[in-house]
Amino acid sequence: MNSSFQDLYKKGLDVGEQQKQRQKNLLNQQKLRRQQEQDDCRPLQKTGGGKTQAKKRNRKRGGHHQKGIPWRPQLSEWLRHKPEDLGDQWLLVPCPVGKRCLVVAAKGITKVYSKSGWMFMEFRSSLPGDWQLQKSQTILDCVYVEDADTFYVLDAISFGQQNLQDCEASFRFYWLRARFEDNDFARLDEHNEKAFVLLDHYDFEDTSAVEQVLQKYPIFPDNKPPLDGFLFYHKEASYVCQVTPLVCWLFPFMMQDVLGLPVSSSYTTPEDYQPGQALQYMDEFDRKLEEQRKQFKEQKKASKVKEQQSNKMEAEEEQAESDEFASLKGVLDQQRRLELGEFDMDCAEPPTADVC
Repeated sequence: MNSSFQDLYKKGLDVGEQQKQRQKNLLNQQKLRRQQEQDDCRPLQKTGGGKTQAKKRNRKRGGHHQKGIPWRPQLSEWLRHKPEDLGDQWLLVPCPVGKRCLVVAAKGITKVYSKSGWMFMEFRSSLPGDWQLQKSQTILDCVYVEDADTFYVLDAISFGQQNLQDCEASFRFYWLRARFEDNDFARLDEHNEKAFVLLDHYDFEDTSAVEQVLQKYPIFPDNKPPLDGFLFYHKEASYVCQVTPLVCWLFPFMMQDVLGLPVSSSYTTPEDYQPGQALQYMDEFDRKLEEQRKQFKEQKKASKVKEQQSNKMEAEEEQAESDEFASLKGVLDQQRRLELGEFDMDCAEPPTADVC
């Protein structure tokens, strides 16, 4: 048992070290890209080539998805290690239980898209791009809580005329806070049919504020919605429409083991979670999740095959009914024509004496 535990633990540490390296590499890439785009947009340039190149890069990064929109929510990885710069470069965001989605306000309407890009809701909102500034566009990364019919805002790709995708997370959160302080997007009226609530962001530089929120229970009033877990954002990270190591995730019961930060004792711990074995729990959680996805795909495939078989049977039954109807119609038609003497009228030649 000890040997197995050590192997799993070492494996987890290896993954954690890999995550550290990927975080550093991605930060460097994003910094270089931001610097290059600043250089491209400098007014000293006499040609428009730099601006065109920047647009091409933006299109490439955004990607395309034929099922819906060319954006996807920025998804997190497990936080498998305590970042060396946790106190200086990371932000904490308590996240409620709900449905992750992107809210897009543009051309006078607001639409909501799932993580896979399918639109599942549309309404009117007071976000820029809908009721106001209809020539602009707002794209918010949200958690939709159906019971409260409320969108809890995590992040933003753009807000009105401000493109935020290549901005650092610290600036994006500052920008959002300022916009939400200037506008009451939670108030419902004829121009704003759904409530938008900006989630709080806590800087690890403010140790007391972080400790206070971790000990608070419930974080949301009356535990509605309940807390799902904590997101960790690197301050300098751009918004990427995919899984990124610069946004990480932990359930409340993992905080002590991974970061050495205690949370309120009111948060429950799953029965299959062993203290000190957060990395093993993550691996097992991922394995079960992948198994569920595989089963879902198989069920969906089986359902599709069943539907195709059912459609084929219906088509064969319809064809059989059609053939039977055509045969019956032919018999009835022949009988009707005999009764009316139409066959005599249709003869091409008159009867001969021999026939008579």
